[in-house]
Amino acid sequence: MFAEIAAALGHGEPVALLTVVRVSGAAPCPPGSKLLVRADGSLVGSFGGATMDARAREDGLRALAAGQAEIHTYHLDPAGGESVGSCGATLEVFVEPLRPEPRLLVAGSGYVAQALARLAAPLGWRVTLLDDRSEFVRAAQVPEGVTTAVGELQELLASYGANPMTAIVIVTRGHRSDKEALVAALATPAGYIGMIGSPSKVRQIFRALLREGHTAETLARVYAPIGLDLHAETPDEIALSIAAELLLWRRGGTGAPLRDQETIARKVLAAATESESEESTAVAPEPAASGAE
Repeated sequence: MFAEIAAALGHGEPVALLTVVRVSGAAPCPPGSKLLVRADGSLVGSFGGATMDARAREDGLRALAAGQAEIHTYHLDPAGGESVGSCGATLEVFVEPLRPEPRLLVAGSGYVAQALARLAAPLGWRVTLLDDRSEFVRAAQVPEGVTTAVGELQELLASYGANPMTAIVIVTRGHRSDKEALVAALATPAGYIGMIGSPSKVRQIFRALLREGHTAETLARVYAPIGLDLHAETPDEIALSIAAELLLWRRGGTGAPLRDQETIARKVLAAATESESEESTAVAPEPAASGAE
């Protein structure tokens, strides 16, 4: 089981591990029994019955989507034939989503690359800066734990075994090296490929790649120009816009301001206006008496 988990995570595949932590009654499996749910819904192992395994698959996929561990209680009806005895059984199952450690390969080691490393490392990324200029790598100021490598960018990107949980960010010194790094990145199954550059630069590189035989579908994988629209100008600001897009890709979301999504102020004001309107109509003054008795 653990070899299956290691292999899946090594290929960038998230999985859910379900463990029976408590049993009462005549259950078909003892405490400690494990079942693995892959992202495609396939199972490794069994809890001893088709109905239970089907529920385990559903709960495992739900935990993968939510990214949170859960505990579920399974009740086995003896009429269903999955409990060993005639009194049924109850299982408590711990569901744990397991995700590969996200890796960030940065082609380039200049100011933007260094700023991105300083932001991404504390966010849980395993960061490596790649460059073909040893003097720039030696001068790079990066946090502890960030690794560096020197060599031909295309060869380096091919050697790191990128998987769907790998992000590749291309911020090299020029158009030619960016294009060469992009070609190498597109040859990998990396889940995120981003390239820095102005719209005109991106168009120029994309047109060249189309002429060389790359398809529009392939180029659609590329986040370019890279980053969210923050009107960033300095290297630190540009790195922030890239880190925000990386987090958006990794965690999901819309990137829209939460204020616009929740519209709390509008809802509170609408509720207050409605409440004031109800109060004013509920307490209406009595009409004045007309004439004397």
